[in-house]
Amino acid sequence: MQFAQVIGHATLKAKLIGNIREGRIAHAQLFMGPRGGGNLPMALAYARYLLCAGREEEDSCGICPSCLQMAKLEHPDLHLMFPIFLSEKAKVCEPFVAHWRQAVLSGPYLDIDQWREHLESENKQLRMGVDIAQEIQRKLSLRSYMGGFKVMLIWLPELMDSAASNKLLKVLEEPEPNTVFLLVPTDAEQLLSTILSRAQLVRVPALRPGELAEALRDRFPELGQEETMAIALRSEGDYLDAVEMANKGEEELFVFFRDWLRSCYTREVDSVMEFAEGFQKMGREKQKSLMRYGLYLIRQCTLQWQQVPELVRVLGQEQEFVMNFSKLLDHANAEGIRNELETAHLHVERNANPKILFIDLSYRLMGLLRMGRA
Repeated sequence: MQFAQVIGHATLKAKLIGNIREGRIAHAQLFMGPRGGGNLPMALAYARYLLCAGREEEDSCGICPSCLQMAKLEHPDLHLMFPIFLSEKAKVCEPFVAHWRQAVLSGPYLDIDQWREHLESENKQLRMGVDIAQEIQRKLSLRSYMGGFKVMLIWLPELMDSAASNKLLKVLEEPEPNTVFLLVPTDAEQLLSTILSRAQLVRVPALRPGELAEALRDRFPELGQEETMAIALRSEGDYLDAVEMANKGEEELFVFFRDWLRSCYTREVDSVMEFAEGFQKMGREKQKSLMRYGLYLIRQCTLQWQQVPELVRVLGQEQEFVMNFSKLLDHANAEGIRNELETAHLHVERNANPKILFIDLSYRLMGLLRMGRA
């Protein structure tokens, strides 16, 4: 992964390149960013530039032996650690490295659900145990193969258990010479505060709408400019969400969410049950996407209700929906609707029964919507 292949973030790329060229390379760096924002691609591009033998001013050269190896994530001085499904037969990352390489090379904006699906371990908990921490220590005790830096990239370190985290902390406190740790979490709040304090923070924000829309037009040339911008706004800087919307047709989630809310408002129980059946048939990722999309639309409705239309970012049918639905909101229900959708998203992540979850959510929204203004 080169910097040129990472979507957007031009200022951050320039800063990271400048740090390396000026010799300001922290031994531990925390590439923190939201889902679909590009923290993993950015960390991989940084590692490639660091290990490149022919660095150029704006990117790695792409032709030296190190770059060719990094293009396949097979550089001998790049060590990869990530969460796995722990069992008696699977305690360390080494047997899964080829799978992780394949997953990242096919989609560098990888998230944990895609990785779980790649491992065919749906509904199983992915963790990093103490054996993986010992594996980190063992790999870092080896000499650099190319005679330069050794890079230890740890993806989703927040999924380390306490024993593994404490071992990692010790390694960070006493780093090997010419060793660079690249920690790539999506939820830094789950990391030990002592680990956070020993790493230099690199913030990778969500993608800007213009950057994301341009990336979508490159990937989906059949989509028009207005359509890609609408998807970019809707996904709120999440490239994975944006691609999913583009693949499935952007109207699908909108129509489902709009018509379901109408049924909740009119208290059409039979219709709500049909929507619950449809929700159950969705895959878990699409269920989560629906909840995230619902939260996005409710935020837009709240901004419209609070009379700050200049902050509302919707187009077409969504704009019409926001104008109408915002009339049902007031101080009694706006926060409640948001909380219910956030809670439902959390429960989907934790593998709650989708039909029961959706029916319960529907009844709760029925009550909240009737609290609003007519």
